[in-house]
Amino acid sequence: MSEKKLKLLSTLRDAVGIKEVVISIENGQTVRDMIEVIGSVNGTLRKKIIEENGELTGLVHILVNGRNIMWLQGLDTILTENDEIILLPPTAGG
Repeated sequence: MSEKKLKLLSTLRDAVGIKEVVISIENGQTVRDMIEVIGSVNGTLRKKIIEENGELTGLVHILVNGRNIMWLQGLDTILTENDEIILLPPTAGG
């Protein structure tokens, strides 16, 4: 089991009132499992990430090793202790 510090950036940090969340990840857990662990630490952050029906809200992009999970296996993306995980609010430019 590995402890991970997930840094919260920009508007996400402002919305939940913390700069980072520390969770424990085991090899073979999925992103969905990780979100449940996050929820046990900070319920507000969990609500920003996932709807009650289990679907992503779209308010937070989850990157695993620099790749959006939507281009991997979504919530079923398998994690390892060495993965870099970033929670990123969507951005827009113009």
